[in-house]
Amino acid sequence: MLKKFSLWLILMFFALPNMAQSIDKSNPGRYMNTSNDFTGGFFWHPRGLGMSFKSSKKIHDQTWRVINFDLISMRHEKERRIRSSSFSAPGSFFFGKLNYVYFLRMNYGRRWDLGQHLYKNTLATRVGFSVGPTLAFLKPVYLEIYHPGPDQASGYLVSERYNPAVHNDPSIIFGTSPITKGLLQTKLRAGLSAKAYIEFDWSDYYDQIQSLEFGIAIDAFGRNIPILAFAQNKNVFTSLYICLNIGNRW
Repeated sequence: MLKKFSLWLILMFFALPNMAQSIDKSNPGRYMNTSNDFTGGFFWHPRGLGMSFKSSKKIHDQTWRVINFDLISMRHEKERRIRSSSFSAPGSFFFGKLNYVYFLRMNYGRRWDLGQHLYKNTLATRVGFSVGPTLAFLKPVYLEIYHPGPDQASGYLVSERYNPAVHNDPSIIFGTSPITKGLLQTKLRAGLSAKAYIEFDWSDYYDQIQSLEFGIAIDAFGRNIPILAFAQNKNVFTSLYICLNIGNRW
């Protein structure tokens, strides 16, 4: 899903300038009269990827009200992908991984225009912050486990939920089961999040947004989020991030 969304963003990035009308869109008056914008973004941080959507409305001269949704994956910093040496063509897996974790942020905040986009070949600069609830989705990890046959000469694979007390030998793990396995066993954890960022917009026309956003995000939960066995899990996640935003202003 993230790969398809990334492709969509790239296509939109090149298509938006060609979709512009023939009227002069670098007119400062047109820019000043806009009061709404909407963007979709591709989100990267050191422990995962994701998508971001923002809807903004001007509430004062250079102040905007922002509603922001982020859906991102969250890995443990000690995760390592390995392959078993017991099979001729094994799949890969993260040994010790308990759950695939995704955060859904639903934030509300403010944004301020520092430098406006009055003409072509100029750079608009914005800063903002947002806070709100976060939902953590914990989908259990299932692995393809090898079981020897009665004659010890042949065996078979069984998809089993990873249990560190049972599956403690990497040599019997063939690989990871399909991501849909265990989907109905997904659990939710509620928490809070906050973001602060600076954004640089280089789009050519007043009704377009093509920007890079650099920021810091914090997600906090009441209990530790179990991502990896044999490692210290935590309940507060702090990360720097980059987000490529593409959208429209009207």
